[in-house]
Amino acid sequence: MFVGVFLIIPVNLVILVRNFFPGHWRYRPFFLSHFYYVWLWVWRGEAPTVPLIFIRPLLNIFMKEHFGRRLQRLRLEILLRDGLSDATRSALLARLDAALQRWKTPRFKTVFLTVLVPGIIAFPSWYKQFIDFLGSVGIHLPTDVVANFISNMTPGELTIYGSNGIGYLLAIPVSNILAKRGLFLGCKPNRICFPGGQDGPGAYLKEKEILGNLGLHSRETPVDLWLMGLGGVLSWLFVLFYWDSYIAWMRSLNTALILSYNVGSESESQLQSQFESSLQNSLSTGIAVAAVLLGLFVVAAFRRAESDRA
Repeated sequence: MFVGVFLIIPVNLVILVRNFFPGHWRYRPFFLSHFYYVWLWVWRGEAPTVPLIFIRPLLNIFMKEHFGRRLQRLRLEILLRDGLSDATRSALLARLDAALQRWKTPRFKTVFLTVLVPGIIAFPSWYKQFIDFLGSVGIHLPTDVVANFISNMTPGELTIYGSNGIGYLLAIPVSNILAKRGLFLGCKPNRICFPGGQDGPGAYLKEKEILGNLGLHSRETPVDLWLMGLGGVLSWLFVLFYWDSYIAWMRSLNTALILSYNVGSESESQLQSQFESSLQNSLSTGIAVAAVLLGLFVVAAFRRAESDRA
């Protein structure tokens, strides 16, 4: 992208002059085609993110939950509808119960939400306690280096690893939700995790027609957008609370790096000034990126509500 910023005008200017003569050269969009793809992705109502960690069993959970909730809604409608005879109602409920057994959410959904996720979050403290216990009874493992790394982690390092850890943890369900949406929208198998690249409502429109004929109206819950919003809020709160410690840690690293080069006092002050300027530029860039992502998030949320792709 940075190379394209400097080349897009002069290169296309040369092509423009060339096209005054017989023949035709294609203009070079450079990064513009990628930006267009991102905008098209968001305009179709997809969350402004990319798949990172895909777990097939989790995709199965989301699929079963999708059909299970709609079948439960249909079952409730049949129970409450007065125009059906008892025999017809019993026959329909029997068929629905059989379908619900097929789309029953497996038990490891509860294990994932109540055991696995809290376990990942609490693993560092549990690991440190386990190593300390082994050390108290005279057992010293080579993994003590990991325990020391965790216990000696500075607030600056905690800011980096904590904010990234939140993002990677939420990337697991978000990636599988993208795959689920890609499956409903009719994406090819090798593009199933990229629903924004697929045009049209896919099976969502067919599902609306089927439920609409029965007087039911249901939309897919935008879990991916909720998780992205939650991850953004948590990450920025994490950075906000540990920002001063992070800056102090970065400055200490820069000072240690300068001292290792053993430069003069004049060069040292110059390097410190360059570091402060670079730090301010990084902060400005981070704020700009956050503002752009927030704007894309808002557009995707509004477009999701207005489109037939849910």
